[in-house]
Amino acid sequence: MTKKTRIITGIAVSLVIALCVATYCGYIVPPLYSAPTDKIVSDGDLVIEQSGRKLTVENEGSPVWALPENVLAQDFLYEDIDRDGKAELLVLCWKRGRYGKHRPTWVESDEIKWSQHIFIYNIADGQVIPKWMASDIGMHARSWEAYKGVITITDTSGDVTKWGWIHWGLEKL
Repeated sequence: MTKKTRIITGIAVSLVIALCVATYCGYIVPPLYSAPTDKIVSDGDLVIEQSGRKLTVENEGSPVWALPENVLAQDFLYEDIDRDGKAELLVLCWKRGRYGKHRPTWVESDEIKWSQHIFIYNIADGQVIPKWMASDIGMHARSWEAYKGVITITDTSGDVTKWGWIHWGLEKL
């Protein structure tokens, strides 16, 4: 093997390793454990559909909302999380960075890697209205479910936590 071939091989191997590490750490795509769930939920004229990482809402057969392109859906629930008698759209999702457009004053710039979030929307009169948009949830949620206003999240290590809507926002129970 010539010196030039060894150098090119070394560079190629280094690039493959860097790409694998970047992918594993969430810089390129969300982690593999977050595979999306395709599903459809109907409630009268309202239809919520997840196909891959895309999430849409239709009312009376017309599209009224879609998850922004820079946010990737992992799963959604349609449950009455705040116990007001009306179901909300809860989205377990991925986006780049820990925060949105607004961040704490002590944070100069956001991260570039993918982080997991829970977004909650009210749905009223065919409109989808943001209610609560969590920063990075600080765990690696593999799955979740909701029952009677309580969200149960199972992380990648098998740990289970329960969350409820307390006044304004989700809090660990």
